[in-house]
Amino acid sequence: MLFFVQIALSLVTAIATVRRPSWGVAAVVVTAALLPFDVVRTALGTSWHPATTISNALIVVESVRDPRQHGRTHARHAVVVAFLLTFFGIAVVTSWFTGRAGDLGTIVLQLVAPTMLFLVLRMRSADHPGLLSTVARMLVLVTSAEALLILGVWSGFVPQPWLSTLEGLRWWSVDSSRMLGTFDHPLVAALWMSAAVPLTGVLRTRWARIAAPVLLVVGVALTGSRLALFAAVLSVAVLILRSRVAALVKAVALGAAAIGLTVFLGSAAGAIVSDRLEDDGGSSSARLKTIGLAIDQWRETAVIGRGFGASEQVTRNALIGNTFENPFLMFSIDFGLVATVLFFVAVAALVLTRGPRPEPVRGARTAAALTLISLLGFNSLSTNTPIGLLLFLLLAIVPGNDRAAAEPSERPTIRGGGHRTVGVGR
Repeated sequence: MLFFVQIALSLVTAIATVRRPSWGVAAVVVTAALLPFDVVRTALGTSWHPATTISNALIVVESVRDPRQHGRTHARHAVVVAFLLTFFGIAVVTSWFTGRAGDLGTIVLQLVAPTMLFLVLRMRSADHPGLLSTVARMLVLVTSAEALLILGVWSGFVPQPWLSTLEGLRWWSVDSSRMLGTFDHPLVAALWMSAAVPLTGVLRTRWARIAAPVLLVVGVALTGSRLALFAAVLSVAVLILRSRVAALVKAVALGAAAIGLTVFLGSAAGAIVSDRLEDDGGSSSARLKTIGLAIDQWRETAVIGRGFGASEQVTRNALIGNTFENPFLMFSIDFGLVATVLFFVAVAALVLTRGPRPEPVRGARTAAALTLISLLGFNSLSTNTPIGLLLFLLLAIVPGNDRAAAEPSERPTIRGGGHRTVGVGR
């Protein structure tokens, strides 16, 4: 009964936000960030996350409202959509005939529903100038709130949200010192916050463009994620180098950022990630073993995979002690190497290609590229977490036709033309 109420509320949300599409996207982003999968499953008794049902409701309503625009959007992305549909079809068929179809809900949560949100944003950005930069600012706002919450929890002023649920997760007993905000794993929180750092360039005030990256980098460090911290620091460097200031000012800013990072890593707050930089507990060597194991499996899974979740059985049989912690390797065994290559080629194409009138949201391409690289560092897309949503949200705003993306003095010239737990590594 609660599930049907959820579906009805999702449709109502989609209909009510037709004239303000950013509100519909906000409903998806906020519910994804605030409600971990296990909390939803316990409270609502369903494996359908509200972010999933709202995303699907948005595409249904938009398709009915303007079928021509829906068709034009599909036509503009014909090759990418064809690759994604092929991958989804192979995933379903492979899992169905191998008896592993019960876990396909994760694919819906991670990839299918986010693809629907991607199409909605591409459709509505055509008639809502400023939508894409609004979404970018929304993501910065949500992740900055997460970073503040993480600081509050770390300092002891704020209790850890969803603690009773987290205590039931297997990673919590061995790694509970790492901060995670309202997410259900530190790596998920780290990925969201690091992805938002390049987008801080769209903020309207100078003080916000300075304070937000600092806050987000501190939040990422408190999660203990090394790769996400590297991505966040690299993003800060890119922001400084691309700023419209004198070379001397850039040099001073880079030096100040380097000194600040060094001091922070030597502090009590920075110890969470600095300890992992010194000793990763064998995580790197384990990853090298899994790469060799995956290559050996490709002889049998080059064309036909073994069904969703089969990769975890492979690592268990090999007695490695952890999963492949890489969605490319996991998908190549689950769905076959050919289908996996199709999926990642489609995603990479969305990161790299430009629209017919490129006026991009500042930092979106950097955010999407670094997020794609970072999620390859753990079993991200094979878990019930909002990582696929983050990826496709960034992909939607990459090429943009968003006239409000840049500040007035900085606008470029337009030229024609079954639940699994996230691995604790990284």
